Amino acid sequence: MKTTIRQIVAAVALTLAGSATAQHLTSSYFLEGSVFRNELNPALGNEQNYVSMPALGNINVGMHGNFGLQDVLFNRNGQTVTYLHPDVTTAEALSGLNDNNKLLSDIRFQLLGGGFRAFGGYNTVAINTRVFFGAQLPYDLFAMTKELQNQNYSVNGVNVQAQAYAELALGHSRQIGENWRVGGKLKFLFGAGRVNAELDELNLNLAGENQWTADAHAKVEASVKGLQFKQKTEEYNSYTNASGTPKTYTTIDDAEVDGGGLGGFGMAVDLGAEYDFKELVPGLKASLALVDLGFINWSNNMLVENNGQTFKFDGFHNTGWEKSNPNHNTLANQTDELADKLTDLYRLQDKGDQGSVSTGIGSTLNVGVSYTLPMYDKVTFGLLSTTRFQGDYSWNEERLSANYNPCKWFGMNVNGGIGTYGPSFGWMLNLHPTGFNFFVGMDHMLGKTSKEFIPLNSNASFAMGINIVW
Repeated sequence: MKTTIRQIVAAVALTLAGSATAQHLTSSYFLEGSVFRNELNPALGNEQNYVSMPALGNINVGMHGNFGLQDVLFNRNGQTVTYLHPDVTTAEALSGLNDNNKLLSDIRFQLLGGGFRAFGGYNTVAINTRVFFGAQLPYDLFAMTKELQNQNYSVNGVNVQAQAYAELALGHSRQIGENWRVGGKLKFLFGAGRVNAELDELNLNLAGENQWTADAHAKVEASVKGLQFKQKTEEYNSYTNASGTPKTYTTIDDAEVDGGGLGGFGMAVDLGAEYDFKELVPGLKASLALVDLGFINWSNNMLVENNGQTFKFDGFHNTGWEKSNPNHNTLANQTDELADKLTDLYRLQDKGDQGSVSTGIGSTLNVGVSYTLPMYDKVTFGLLSTTRFQGDYSWNEERLSANYNPCKWFGMNVNGGIGTYGPSFGWMLNLHPTGFNFFVGMDHMLGKTSKEFIPLNSNASFAMGINIVW
């Protein structure tokens, strides 16, 4: 039992710590001429007509969180081992972990997109695919699997969730008077699938001299069109009567999608504004945006969960070695019964379709202040506050940038940030002459990597894109 739990958690931790993610390049927020500023604030259009190159217009790769490979992998005598290795002390294995260890991503891949001046302002059209992934592993889970001594353990809040959908986004921004620029986007959301897996309670009471107990509650919710869970019937190891008639139980064996299709539909809006204080303080601007304010209604919600039965073990009693009928109290029969109780503890059962369910997509608040030097208007300093609202996966970051635009077709910046997931350093280069746009940048420098070039730190990013502009 102890070995199985340790191996499962170690495998999950390694998988999540190496997850690749992507997100918008916040380094572009104050850099005029950047094609995709409107994704962060719909009021910020660069006023250039553009068409995004399919698959090459906006490429982002990175990771985001407070938990990475360096927290679960260690070097011992030239070999890479996990935190469970006996040569890794408990203090060392747990030293880099937090109360809640999280990884998350908001992947946005643009299939088609463009922007153009018309209707008294600036307009954008985009077809994007969106995937959100989040994972949360509490400190107590790692402590339990590393130590697993004869004591009591309680683990709560293990969660893994993912949501995938496509969006059609229609945006418009315009100047209002001398000071205001406002913008908005209307998004139509087409849900592909959603999964939410929780282990909200795991208690192991191993300190008792006369009895060990364990109880757990786990569930998986899935909203995928045509999803069906396959169940199988298994025989218990122990028997119900002297004739040897076996007991049976059902458990989830597999899952398949029959037909597939649109799993849900929803809508969202982006709202943004920018104000120029040029009469009061020349060069000073303030901006505010709330993006991805919306929901998806999923047509079904399949539920799988365990029965939550309590496991009890108070030792083997009056055991014998003779092979006899199944009701005799042999060691083999008691061992079989122990295995059956463990099976009842963790096995999942299909609870069927619970009906439609609505979920948010996670909204983001961006608040920015910028100042362009009046004596040298090629340099702009900006401060951006970003707050993501997404339940357990909410986060905040403050980023200060220095932006330099030496000519109309070239811009660059360097920036530094601090937030929920620690400090970061970023940069961006943007070339945008007539007919061509190329940008490259990072919000988080790559840092140390494994031999396979996987970042050891969970905060790293790289972005680039090629677009046609005129």
